[in-house]
Amino acid sequence: MASVIVEIVGGKICEMAIETAVHKVAEEAKLVLNFRKDLLWLNKKLTFIRGFLQDADQQSRHKEAVKKWLESIRDIVMGAEDIFEECAVEPQGPHISVTGFFDAESRRTYFSWWIFRYRMGRKIKDVKERIRSNIEDGKQLNLYRQVLSADEALPSTSQIAAVDLKRSYLLPSDSHPVGIESKVDDILNLLNNPAFPVIAVVGMGGMGKTYLLQNVYNKAKERYEKCIWLSVSQSYSISMLQKDLVFQLDRDLSEQIKNSGISDQALAQLIREKLQERRSCLVVLDDVWRAVREEDFFTKLGLPSGNVNSQCKIVVTTRSKVVSTNLNAHMYEMKLMSDEESWRLFCVYAFGGFEENIEPQQQLLKEVGRKIVKQCGNLPLAVKTIAASLANKILDKWELKLRQLEQVIISVGDNDDNIMGILKLSYDSLPARLKACFAYLSLFPEDEQIDPEYLVNLWIGEGFIPAGENQLDVAWDSLHQLVNLCLLEMSEDSDLNFLYSHYDLTKHCKIHDLLLDLAIHISKENKCALSVEEASTNTSDGDGTAWCRVLLAKKDVDDNAISETHPLCLRTFSLSQNMEITSIPEKLFMAMRGLRVLDLSFTNISTLPASVGKMKLLKVLNFRQTPIEEVPKCVRHLKSLLFLALNDSCTTLPAWISELRYLQHLECERVRRIPKGISKLGSLRTLRTWPLQLSNSIQEGEELMRLEDLGNMTKLQELWLVIQNEMELKTMGILANLVKMRRLVVESRILEVGSEIDLPHIPENMRAMKHLESLRLEKFAVPSWTCDLANLRELQLLECECSDYPELQRLPNLVLLFLWRNGRCRELPKAFGKSGGFPRLRFFKIQYFDELEEFPELEEGAMACLEKLVIARCYKVERSRIEVQIKAHNPYINIHFV
Repeated sequence: MASVIVEIVGGKICEMAIETAVHKVAEEAKLVLNFRKDLLWLNKKLTFIRGFLQDADQQSRHKEAVKKWLESIRDIVMGAEDIFEECAVEPQGPHISVTGFFDAESRRTYFSWWIFRYRMGRKIKDVKERIRSNIEDGKQLNLYRQVLSADEALPSTSQIAAVDLKRSYLLPSDSHPVGIESKVDDILNLLNNPAFPVIAVVGMGGMGKTYLLQNVYNKAKERYEKCIWLSVSQSYSISMLQKDLVFQLDRDLSEQIKNSGISDQALAQLIREKLQERRSCLVVLDDVWRAVREEDFFTKLGLPSGNVNSQCKIVVTTRSKVVSTNLNAHMYEMKLMSDEESWRLFCVYAFGGFEENIEPQQQLLKEVGRKIVKQCGNLPLAVKTIAASLANKILDKWELKLRQLEQVIISVGDNDDNIMGILKLSYDSLPARLKACFAYLSLFPEDEQIDPEYLVNLWIGEGFIPAGENQLDVAWDSLHQLVNLCLLEMSEDSDLNFLYSHYDLTKHCKIHDLLLDLAIHISKENKCALSVEEASTNTSDGDGTAWCRVLLAKKDVDDNAISETHPLCLRTFSLSQNMEITSIPEKLFMAMRGLRVLDLSFTNISTLPASVGKMKLLKVLNFRQTPIEEVPKCVRHLKSLLFLALNDSCTTLPAWISELRYLQHLECERVRRIPKGISKLGSLRTLRTWPLQLSNSIQEGEELMRLEDLGNMTKLQELWLVIQNEMELKTMGILANLVKMRRLVVESRILEVGSEIDLPHIPENMRAMKHLESLRLEKFAVPSWTCDLANLRELQLLECECSDYPELQRLPNLVLLFLWRNGRCRELPKAFGKSGGFPRLRFFKIQYFDELEEFPELEEGAMACLEKLVIARCYKVERSRIEVQIKAHNPYINIHFV
């Protein structure tokens, strides 16, 4: 009997086990069979969640429970995004035939694809469970209602008024100075006083000390033989400051000591000797924090200290009066703006002009605006950011902002926390995309000059910018929005004082240190680590929640610190400018499967671990200025890569580079052999080689790219090309297909010495490049359609010998004009001086015009924005007469004769 019972029970258990196993297998099989259906469900749900988070992000105040709940939802979204990106990278499922099934390679591909679907299916299942769990938590805690029914919700993205976001034109930061004219005169007068060899401009953060000194610096350039600007900041290095100082003082000396291993003491002595050779010199030390003695600071740098007979003047900006005292400086204490000055500054950024320019329909805003200005405590940075956030908004939004300001601590005083509360109001009104872009700025060190082109590619790599045909334009628009909202500074300049054969408009971005503090605070609030130490010790916040994203900012780290780092959720990994790092352990990248950005630039890393090739989601890889001499083979497996910057020592590109099908930006400055397959990269926008020499030959069995291959790369926006023979000149018309081109450099090597008659001509059909912003031609006839390029901002004509030029003064957005080497032009066209001509020209240089005698008479309103004019190696020009003529037209133009 017992045996029968055992048999029955055993049978039941066995049956249940089989049933459970079958059920388990069926459930697992569903993960594969329902993969596409589940993916579509997740995509639909993700769209809803993103919209929900965007609405939630508009709320400036949330309870702690709500914040934690929203953080968990953001974690889910990031996990889901990883799934979609992995699926996008993985090739579509194989179509295998019966006969093909017996092929080993086909079977391997087939099974690996099904394994991938199973693995993704499990991830989708996990995300679905987390979504349902969080929705249930939200309902139980009534968090939906708390988020969506807030009575002071800020406008959604769709409601925010559009701003002019053209890439082709952006006003320089602070192009409308208010309330600084008298302060500039004060500093200039102090500089003229020999009793004050060192001057310290002292004031709290956000008062505009740096902006004031920038204006002083620009005006002082005419008075001093040499002007030097050094950004010091909190974590300065004497060695780095010395190198920057030498670079600005003497570039030849800078090259000599570049890798010499010279000591700081010896370099300080060299700097002192070089400064003594100058008749006069101005050195600005911006943003000094540490209260060090002058002998510990100036002497170590190589600057004279306290010598009234010195030809070198030093100006320091600082928040601390103690710094001024310790440096034995004459203190100039900045005062807050007056009520009227604050109002004028507010009008500039809120209305786009001064009070007299306010439109009649905007009069109702004036009363509220004056109350808002009062709440900002007359602090320039607070006034600017609040005013910019209200531009183009209706009265209700102004009144809402006023109520919010009243809830912030009113008195600005000396407390940066109060200022931070005001600045955060501007951040709170941003849409979710711009919030992420702003917080990402915390990655950069204080006073860093940020390359805007690299920055927008970082945003794209991180996933802040939605994918699409116009993704890059949206990224630039995001940058310009932050600039227009005064949350980021953007400027451009051109060094026209040096005798080089070409010049570029150099753009850079910079974030004010108070706004950087805000970005860092926001990043930490969103659980983003900012150093290697934080990443290795704080991968969770104590309750088991993983960090959403870990940002490793530029810190002084070495190989040991890197080897101890074990981040789990890393999206951006930046080791840039850490020269002590020579290698990266192989195991480090094994856990970084979700990495989007890897920046190894300016390090001593000579090889990339093979594990880098496992990071399928990597979009940005930068190893500029490293010892890596060729493109590492592991890069071949990075199928998601959008941005690749190689070191200068990489002189060849492998044929497999064409397999990186999503690549948009390829920076390979020294590469001379371009494989033909690169023309298959249909997404490529930037092919940055200087210059690109094409070939019609086959070398070592590898076919190289030819001129006609460029015609297929219709999304290309930047190109530097050399035309070497008549055959290429005839084929050049194919470039008309590149209608999205923004920056084009074309050099002719057909003639050694050109003349107006036999200079080669640019094909007429290339006028289709209507989006050109920068054009440089060398040894070509100047095409007549140049003056029709409405977006052109930079024009360089080198050895384009002609007796006259087309009507270039008609170009509405031209900022830089450079004319180099023309042996037949006796006088520039009189039309250049017409009223209204060159309306935005800021930099104009003429060099090696052997026959030039006359500069055009300038009518009233001609070249109205001109800042700098350089006339170099034009030996027949009568310097004094032209100088008097131009100064009579505009006394503020900086004129340099070389």
